[in-house]
Amino acid sequence: MRKKIFSVVLAAMMAASLTACGKGNDKSADTVSTVNKEIKAEQYAGTVTDNASVYRKLVEFPEYKGVEVTVDRSLLEVSEQDINDYIDTLLQKTAKSTVYTEGTTQTGDLITLDYSGKLDGEAFSGGTATDATYTVGSGQFIPDLDKGLAGLQVGQEYDIPCTFPEDYSTSNLAGKDVIFTVKVSQISRSVVPELTDSWVEQNASTLGIEAADIAGLKSNVKTNLEEQAKSKFDSSKYSAVWEKVKKDLTPSSYPQEELDSLLSTLKKNIETEYNSYGSAYGVSDFAAYLSSVYGFESEDAFNEYAEQYSKDYLFEKMFVTIVAADNNIVVSADDINETGTELASYYGYTSYQDILDTYGEEMNAEVGYEVLYKKVVEFICENAVEIEG
Repeated sequence: MRKKIFSVVLAAMMAASLTACGKGNDKSADTVSTVNKEIKAEQYAGTVTDNASVYRKLVEFPEYKGVEVTVDRSLLEVSEQDINDYIDTLLQKTAKSTVYTEGTTQTGDLITLDYSGKLDGEAFSGGTATDATYTVGSGQFIPDLDKGLAGLQVGQEYDIPCTFPEDYSTSNLAGKDVIFTVKVSQISRSVVPELTDSWVEQNASTLGIEAADIAGLKSNVKTNLEEQAKSKFDSSKYSAVWEKVKKDLTPSSYPQEELDSLLSTLKKNIETEYNSYGSAYGVSDFAAYLSSVYGFESEDAFNEYAEQYSKDYLFEKMFVTIVAADNNIVVSADDINETGTELASYYGYTSYQDILDTYGEEMNAEVGYEVLYKKVVEFICENAVEIEG
């Protein structure tokens, strides 16, 4: 599928951090609407100023510059092993599969096989298949059969004695001794290429890396990993400051229209996710999906969480917006268009304009806040004081 549903930041954050939260203040705020609207990219800076004037009426944050925090500076370290491991993943991406109609199976092989299981000499339901595919060592079969599929000659028939686990889901097979007769017809084996200057030259552009040889590749990878490490470090540092700033602090109320909009968006995104992927989890109702995927005991439990999550998200947005307005942190149209172009490439759109045409110019506000958040994180980190832990 070329295009996936383009979710706003709220849904992406929820999927990454479903955690328990406490209760907040339910009082609404009688204020000018701060809900995202369809705007031009160059209008976003003005909405930050306008929204900050609303948020200031609802909460007064303590001093956020010079906050003392303890952070783990080892997060900034990038080792030679980290670089080599990353390059190994790149090599894996260019691995090619070769099909063998002779030879011996080994762990990691994708094999094609016929199998037939018998209990006391009689075939049992679900124990027979023809031209099945299976990755040896994947653990998708019962342990004895999974282990027994390694070391077999292609084309030769084997009887593999197996015992079903005591807790096997089918009660009439649990703990029972059976015989599986198996015959492997082919092996598909992935071959990972060696790291050479030639491989780098041939694959660098496809992998999105600017390098012509091994030395250039390692330099590029090191730079990328250092940038990722810095981002992780800054996120940790910012989070430490935010935890101190918000401690024992609750807004007098929330902009109710914006809160309702966030809550509606979050629920719609999860419902869309269920409609798209529920069948893959083997569930046919929304409550079962919430339970199996996110661990909620009921739909009411999800709704309670979603309401608190929306308040927490909005509370931090109020902080970010006020900090930006107080310190002249501005997001330009170029900032939005540049980030939008990156998102378009990542999600498989032809351009950022393609996203705007599909979802409307409200996306300028969504993307604008993404850029603003990053700039405020950088500002907070620059003004925090690290202390020894």
